[in-house]
Amino acid sequence: MSLRVRKFNRTMSTLNGTIYIRQPMGDNLKLYTDLFHSRLGNQQFNHYPAKLPTAGFCEFVRNLHAAYGKHLVDIVNGPQPDECPIKAREVYILDKVFPSSTIPPVFPTGLWKMVITGRVDEEDKLRYQMVLHVHEKDFFG
Repeated sequence: MSLRVRKFNRTMSTLNGTIYIRQPMGDNLKLYTDLFHSRLGNQQFNHYPAKLPTAGFCEFVRNLHAAYGKHLVDIVNGPQPDECPIKAREVYILDKVFPSSTIPPVFPTGLWKMVITGRVDEEDKLRYQMVLHVHEKDFFG
């Protein structure tokens, strides 16, 4: 992946870049998630008990389309929900604003970190993390 967050204007940041899928990928790549929360936003994270279900890569893409399909329409060359194995490609994300509506309102404010690990035969093949700062106005504004 070659993704970065960039300042779009004075008040908004966006995600920009490319996801490279170098070879066909199926459900043999299992994705695991862990959530961490920093109540004060000071990078002192505690493991949060909520967990997204472990899923194969194709199943992950199907679930992503089912739950967040309206947020994926402007992603260029992304895999389709019925495609498995997913063919090699480059997926382009151009100035994508993070949709705050995807965060459940029961999640407390503060700094959040999600770690996603991809394993094949119990061996880690990829790991990436996403850090979000959740403000109260995201839910009530």
